[in-house]
Amino acid sequence: MRNSTMEYKVNQAYEELKRLIQWNPDSEEKFLQKMVCFLLPGQRKCWPEAIDVLRQSLKTEYGMIFVEKYRNKLEWLDSVSLLELERKIGAIYFFDHYKMIADEFLYKKDFETALFLRIAMETGIRSIDIPYIEWSCIHGRNVVLPEGKTGNIYRKVNGNYPQISRCSLRIIHLLYRKQKMIFTKSKEYYIHRIRRFWGTGEFSFHSFRYYRRKLEMGITIGIQVPKVIPV
Repeated sequence: MRNSTMEYKVNQAYEELKRLIQWNPDSEEKFLQKMVCFLLPGQRKCWPEAIDVLRQSLKTEYGMIFVEKYRNKLEWLDSVSLLELERKIGAIYFFDHYKMIADEFLYKKDFETALFLRIAMETGIRSIDIPYIEWSCIHGRNVVLPEGKTGNIYRKVNGNYPQISRCSLRIIHLLYRKQKMIFTKSKEYYIHRIRRFWGTGEFSFHSFRYYRRKLEMGITIGIQVPKVIPV
């Protein structure tokens, strides 16, 4: 691949990065760390400097500072299409942004909204059905719930029941002990709350179901590029 083609791919990815970071400027530092880990796998020694260079690049029109400095370390991009790269970038930031919003609700002790959001992300259950989850639907960490649209029991792509995290299970126990119910309000209430805190006009609640289904099918995450290393 010619260098100009690689530059085009990386520059287009930077434009996507700029758009994503605008969602929540406060998370920029953490996001830049993850992106450097993603773009420069196995180069831990140069990460601190690379983060600063990447930040400078994002403030320029074309982001060529980072490309020129780390061109020889970006050769793995030769086999990755622009669409795959942008999809991977979007998946990383979507999850980080979701986690920040979910934690914000927990901090505010709005446990029902936090749980509503977490279940949507962790299971892909439709928003209209989440408020109907009762104590009897919880079997360990599995959620056994009929779809309001079809009447069929929710299943993952592999046929198993959708599963929640241990944190979500603890929230369910807390709510049930306190009020003998899990959810007490309508889906519109929770979605309004989430939309308000999400902080972008492009918010769509269906994105959580879409993300989960693609994740289960290995599409959203499943491109063979260096794994993101947590920092």
